[in-house]
Formats: sequence, C-alpha cells, structure tokens
Amino acid sequence: MPREPQLQLTERSARIVHAGMLGGVAIMILVITALRTTLSLDPFDQLTTVFRGVAVGVLVLAVFVMRTVRSSMELIEPRGDRDAWWRANMARAMVVWAVAEGAALAGAMFWLLTGGGDRRLPGAAGGE
Repeated sequence: MPREPQLQLTERSARIVHAGMLGGVAIMILVITALRTTLSLDPFDQLTTVFRGVAVGVLVLAVFVMRTVRSSMELIEPRGDRDAWWRANMARAMVVWAVAEGAALAGAMFWLLTGGGDRRLPGAAGGE
C-alpha cells in the first residue's frame, strides 16, 4: 500500500503560507478600494460611531490574541534548527497571521461601509 506524502513544515513552507495569506488580504483590500471608488454607496453615517467602536474592539482583541499566542512560542535560537522551530510553531504562527490579517480585512470593510476619509488607508481601524 503506498504511503501518503507527509507535510514538510519548514521555514520555506512558512514563508509560502504567509505570502499566500498576505496576498489574499492585499487583493481583498484592492477590491474593496476599487468598489469604494467606483460604486456610489450611501455610507452608513448613522452607524459610523458603532463601526469605529467595533473596529477598536477588533483591534484590541487581535492584539490580545496575537500577544497571547506569541508568548507561547519559543524564541528561535541563533544557531538552532529553524525547520524544527517551524515544525513546532507553524500552527501558532498561522493563528497570529490570520488574526492580524482578519483585523485588517475588518478595518477595510468598515472603511468601505462608512465612507471614511479618502486619504486614509483601508484596514486602519475603519471609519474616518
């Protein structure tokens, strides 16, 4: 019976996963920016304060989760086996990346929905 291939978690695979996650967020922010500039959406002016509060809450929660998860990860030894470190910490690293990028997407959506200032980047805590 043929053996199933095992997933090799290495520093290279971590970089590939992270680049894919970042690329997806970047594409979504570009799409949201294009929608914002081409569609005439009526901003939810009456909900701007609510969206700002939720955005700050999302940001605080994201920082808390990232710090909590990151604190459970060992430091990479300067001369240690980096691939072994990634095998031990890949799941935690992916949680940190996903939380950070989810917060950026939430901020971009709030920016789209509230019609925030054009000079601000999407993903920066939403709203004006």
